[in-house]
Amino acid sequence: MLWKDVCEIFRNIENTTKRLEKRAQFIKLIDKVKNPEDLKRICYITIGRVFPEWDEKELGVGEKLLINAIVSSGINKDKLLKAIHETGDIGLAVEKLKKEKKGTNLLFYQPLTVEDVYKTLKRVAEIEGEGSQKKKLRLISSLFVRANPLESRYLARLILGDMRIGMNVPTILEALSIYYNVPKEKLEKIYSVVNDIGLLAEKLAKNELDESLTIQVFRPIKPMLAQLTPSIEEALLEMGTAQFETKYDGARVQIHKKDDKVKIYSRRLEDITNSLPEIVNEFKKLPGEFIVEGECVAIQEGRPRPFQDILRRIKRKYDIHKISKEINLRVYLFDILYKDGKSYIDIPFKDRRKALEEFVGYENDWKKDREKIEKELKEHKIIDISYKLVTNKVDEAREFYNWSLDIGHEGVMIKNLKAPYTPGSRVRTMYKFKPTLENLDVVIIKAKKGMGKRKDWYGSFEIAVRDEEGNLYSIGHVGTGLSEEDLEMLKKEIDKIILEDLGDEVVVKPEIVLEVAYEEIQKSDKYKGGYALRFPRVVRFRFDKGKDDINTLDDVKQIYEIQRSRK
Repeated sequence: MLWKDVCEIFRNIENTTKRLEKRAQFIKLIDKVKNPEDLKRICYITIGRVFPEWDEKELGVGEKLLINAIVSSGINKDKLLKAIHETGDIGLAVEKLKKEKKGTNLLFYQPLTVEDVYKTLKRVAEIEGEGSQKKKLRLISSLFVRANPLESRYLARLILGDMRIGMNVPTILEALSIYYNVPKEKLEKIYSVVNDIGLLAEKLAKNELDESLTIQVFRPIKPMLAQLTPSIEEALLEMGTAQFETKYDGARVQIHKKDDKVKIYSRRLEDITNSLPEIVNEFKKLPGEFIVEGECVAIQEGRPRPFQDILRRIKRKYDIHKISKEINLRVYLFDILYKDGKSYIDIPFKDRRKALEEFVGYENDWKKDREKIEKELKEHKIIDISYKLVTNKVDEAREFYNWSLDIGHEGVMIKNLKAPYTPGSRVRTMYKFKPTLENLDVVIIKAKKGMGKRKDWYGSFEIAVRDEEGNLYSIGHVGTGLSEEDLEMLKKEIDKIILEDLGDEVVVKPEIVLEVAYEEIQKSDKYKGGYALRFPRVVRFRFDKGKDDINTLDDVKQIYEIQRSRK
C-alpha cells in the first residue's frame, strides 16, 4: 500500500476532533488495505510505533538526529529550525519547507510504500555499534528524499513516536470490530492478553483468531488494577467474604519462566531482568513453565525501605552486583496467570490463589501462620507470598489492616474471591485501602521557565490525569517537593521532549510521571476536567510508569467524594 494513501487518511483523522469520525476514517483505511501484513504495520504506525506495545525495542533516533537527516535530504537547516520554533512540530515544519522548495522532482523516485517505511525504520532500530548514527541518518534521509510534503509530516512524527492524530488502541479496536463484525468485547479481551494491536489486526484480516492469540510466556500482559474504596466496611458490604492482603509499596513485577530462561517485566512491560539477578536466580530454581505476579520490595532488617531504593535497582545498568549487596529485595507473589500450558486468567481468584500457594509451597495465612510470618520478617528471603486474611468480619479485617501498617507497609488490598483476572483494567473486584487519601500519579504536560533561584531550570510544571480514552486533563501546577538535583534532571529530560516553545513555558510530550500528594481536591472551573489539586507537592518520580498508567479523571472524582465523606 502506498504511504501517501495512508497519510491522506491520517490527515483526515487529525483534522477532526470527533472520535466517531476518527473511527469512521480508520474504517476507510482498513478497507483500502489489501495485504494483512500492511494492516499490521499501519496499526503500529497509527499509535506511533514500529514494534508491538509489549516490545521495548526503540528506533534510537532523537530530535537532533532527525533534524540532521531531514537537512541531509535537501532542506535548509536554519529554515527548518525556524519553522520548528514557529510550529512546535518537526512534522509540520518539514511539510511546510517541502511545499516551498522549488525544483524537487519525485518522478525520479519510486513512490514510498508502507512496507518501505516500516522495513527501513526496523533496520534503523537494529543498527548498533561504531558509526551507527551515520548509518541511521543515511537510512532516514533516504526516506525523506522520496517523501512528498504530507508524507514527510507523518514520517517525522512516526520517527519521534508521536503521530498527533488523536488515535488510540481502544478506537482502533472499535474500528476493527465494526469492519470485521467481531464483538468489541471479544477483541478487547484478546488484546488485553496479547498487547499487540498489529498482530490482532493481521489475524483478523486473515480470519485466524487462533491459539496464537492466547497467553504466552515472554509476552508480558498488562496488569489488572485496583480501585479505591472509602472504607473496609463498604468493600465487605459489596463483596461479602473477601481476601485481604497486605499492600506493599514496591515495584510491581511479572515473572516469566520457560526451561532455564527467566524474564522479569515491570508494570510498564519493560524487561528489567538484568537489574534483578538474585531474583532471576531464585526463580530459576522453581519447577515448570509459568507466569506469576508480585510486588518487589526493598527490605532492611525486616522493614520495607523507601520506594526510591527499588527504583535505583530497576534503573541501574552497571555495577548491579555491588548495589544488590546494598539493597536486599523480596518479591511478594500475589497471583498466578499461567502454569505448564494452562491459563489461569479466566478462573476465580480463590482457585488462582490456591494454585499459587501450591506453587510456592505455603499459604502465609495470617490467622494460621502469623507466628511464622513475624519470625520470617527479618530473614533473608527473596521469594515470598503475600500475607492474606479471608474474612467477612470488619473487626478481623481492621485488625489485619492495622497489623500490616505496624510492620511498615501501606495498607491492604481487598479481593473478590470469585473474580477472574482482567488484564489492563481497573476493576471493581479488587480494591485498595490506605489510611490517607491516595496520592495521584500524574504526567507533566507543560513546564514553566523558572525565576530567581530557579532561573536556570523550569520552576513549575503543569500536571494532568487522563480519561479512559487517553485524553489528558490538567489538574494544576506543581513546583514544591523538588531538590536542585531533581530540577537539574528535569531540565535535561524535558528539553528532550519539547513539542512547542511558548516563550515563558514549553509544551512537552506526556512522558514524565510524578507521584504527587496534596492537601485536598477542589472543584474548579479553571480546568476542563472540573477539578484542581490544592497545594500539590512532588513525592517521587515514577519512572516505572507511563502516561497510560497515570490516574484517571474518574479516580479524581472518587477521591473527591471520599474526601467529602471523611469531613
